[in-house]
Amino acid sequence: MSQSAVSNSTGDERCDAIVLDVQAAFDEHLPGRVLGCYLRGSRAAGNAVEGSDLDLLIVFADRFSGLEEFERAQAVCESCARSSPILLEIMLIGENRLYDDTALDAALDLKLSCRPLFGADIRDTLPEFESTTYVRNVIHTPYYSYSAPAQRDARIAYPLEHIEPMGEFYGFDQWLIPGPAGPGTPSTKLLVATVGWTATALVARRFGVYVPDKAASASMYADLIGDAWTPLVHDVHEWCRNRWHYPAPESDAERSILRGMSGDALDFQNHFLRIYRNDALDELASGDPGRQRLAAERLEQITSPGDPEVERALRAFSSASTAADPLE
Repeated sequence: MSQSAVSNSTGDERCDAIVLDVQAAFDEHLPGRVLGCYLRGSRAAGNAVEGSDLDLLIVFADRFSGLEEFERAQAVCESCARSSPILLEIMLIGENRLYDDTALDAALDLKLSCRPLFGADIRDTLPEFESTTYVRNVIHTPYYSYSAPAQRDARIAYPLEHIEPMGEFYGFDQWLIPGPAGPGTPSTKLLVATVGWTATALVARRFGVYVPDKAASASMYADLIGDAWTPLVHDVHEWCRNRWHYPAPESDAERSILRGMSGDALDFQNHFLRIYRNDALDELASGDPGRQRLAAERLEQITSPGDPEVERALRAFSSASTAADPLE
């Protein structure tokens, strides 16, 4: 490895060393393909706590040449994560994808909330904030944390049920992080991601504003929405991140608090999915083919078994699409 320091520091020597390892790994396995690497999340915002992830975004030049290259890049990410002493999460995206309307949320996160570490800095070239397109994208982001647990797959059904109904924290402790006892420490990461992304989607949907991160989503939810779910959004952020720094707590009293928040999170998810369902039906009825296709795809990912209104709307869209293109 020729570099002895990153082009721009993360502000933490341990993280800088990890970034150098990531850079060297991509230089070795996919030389010349990384356009730039950026710092994301709380470390980019300057409000990291002990236990915060090292979140990176790696942009590939132009686009991925195919599935094989993307899988090779994923394998490099996974190898780096396994050897990292800090929980390392690397997001991959092709450069051209950042200029597509369907990725405006990712482009805005890079433009407004990330810091360059090495390679080219393309932030000034990225699209500006546009409320309608941003909301249409960010409203779907909770799906990724809802479907991440091992007990669920890429298709989830509304209403959701607990991941582990008999588990102490209903399965919200299954994301493991590095800790004093080793790399397999149960954490509150999944709970923080689930509640944070749900709050982000609801704030953006209601007010059409950009929400930069999960920390901002908690304060913006309280300031702008202030409904019965506000205590849950606040408490998950305060207890899981600010007090416990993500590992599941050890005392009986605090474990009882975590169990209560984990139980309430399911109701918050289903509250969101009721809203999501209605919005998706509105999109299906919009008459805009692009919006209709996106809504139909999403209703295949977040299903409503036995819901006659959803089933009728999907059948009507399918029939209209077939009539428009009988060879499809």
